[in-house]
Amino acid sequence: MAVVTSGSWQKSLLPAVDVWFNDKLNAWESEHKKIFKIRQSKRAFEQAVGMSLLGLASVKDQGASLQYDDTQQTYINNFVHDVRALGTIITLEAYRDNQYSLDALSEKPQALADSMNETKEVDHANVLNNAFDSGYTMGASSDGKELCNSAHPNGPYGATQSNILAAADLSETSLEDICIQIDGFKDPRGLQQKITPQTLLIPRQLRFTASRILDSTLQNDNASNAINALKSNNTLPGGYMVNHYLTDTDAFFVLSSVNETGKGLVSYDAWPLEFGQDNEFDTFNLKVKAFYRDSKGWIDWRCICGSAGA
Repeated sequence: MAVVTSGSWQKSLLPAVDVWFNDKLNAWESEHKKIFKIRQSKRAFEQAVGMSLLGLASVKDQGASLQYDDTQQTYINNFVHDVRALGTIITLEAYRDNQYSLDALSEKPQALADSMNETKEVDHANVLNNAFDSGYTMGASSDGKELCNSAHPNGPYGATQSNILAAADLSETSLEDICIQIDGFKDPRGLQQKITPQTLLIPRQLRFTASRILDSTLQNDNASNAINALKSNNTLPGGYMVNHYLTDTDAFFVLSSVNETGKGLVSYDAWPLEFGQDNEFDTFNLKVKAFYRDSKGWIDWRCICGSAGA
């Protein structure tokens, strides 16, 4: 068991240190809340159930009966909440002999809150980091596909749809292609839906590439003096967004209008972040803990279209 003792912080015992560093670094503003719709939950798990409605109408011959169609539920995405927890143990001697009021040796260390917040950011970003990994689906009763896949089944009707771009790095052409793909998303019965591209989501390594593509009035790296169609058509009204927790340096995503409805990338907040502390009777050790319970994933895969890069 990890215990913080006076030996862990020898320099805190004597008033001879001018500056302590690495204790007050600025964290990025919460990024997952800009991507995921936060929902509340009071249960151990939540479910999102897909619907398949009516298809196209058929020709009715004179004197013949009309043709009937059915509606039904399709796939079920399961959100099973996990508890994340972390604590630290500080001996009474280390706590009382501290000459500097160090946060790490306090009763309510900010470092614990920072670790919990960072964990939440990493966990949410991993939904996207694993978007192309077939091992990460929304459960056995879901459509059985990872978030970005070339063959999402429509249900009992046989057809499939894709929300993944064939291997391509971020460029004006690949971004146009992915936006065209989103414009073509259909419902489970093959009816065209008004789903539009909204925001380019990228790792930090693609920030300047994205800026050159989306912010230029004319075509990027092109001497033809042609307009930048992405910019002039306001194809991506949300511009681009950097997520510092994306791990693939050349993968990129476009969030669609489905994500803005709250039925795309979703995070269920079952237990908000809580803190607690207590002292062990025999050892006098101070124990501090923090925990929360949540789950994250997606409801409708049409909320996003991605490329794993070339």
